[in-house]
Amino acid sequence: MNRMESASREKSACFTGHRPDQLRGVAADDLRLELQNLIESAVQEGYTTFYCGMAMGTDILAGELAAALREQYPWVRLVAVVPFPEQSRGWPAEWKERYQALLQKCDDAVVLLPRSRPGGYHLRNRYMVDRSALLIGVYNGAPKGGTAYTVKYAQKKGLEIRLLRPESCRR
Repeated sequence: MNRMESASREKSACFTGHRPDQLRGVAADDLRLELQNLIESAVQEGYTTFYCGMAMGTDILAGELAAALREQYPWVRLVAVVPFPEQSRGWPAEWKERYQALLQKCDDAVVLLPRSRPGGYHLRNRYMVDRSALLIGVYNGAPKGGTAYTVKYAQKKGLEIRLLRPESCRR
């Protein structure tokens, strides 16, 4: 990572959460508001750098919300952590557009691998957790999957963890 490498771990947070297919039935406006409140609380507590894994669903939503908060809190920095350049290949057009728009709003972008490979998403998640003191996310409690892996890794690394349960935002 170039200019953002010096970001203080103690003032950094990262995002995790489910993809759109696991958020069906969730009231999008409620989820957006709850997630915005978590991110804004972190900013008010002194967190200045937010790492975003740029996946469809929670990652992109959280990144968009953090970027929007910069109007009120201009010191907030957003770092895209991309596992490999073709991450958005095969995505629906709406998500590709949101991905590209968010990438343009990021202060920095880190691409970890030259191409997709097994374990690439876990590498991305570890990269973000290793540079953060706080994990913010949306997690349904399922014992397996990328979000579960990231939450467990963050627990192992001693991060503070603030999670929304999707069922709390049901229609």
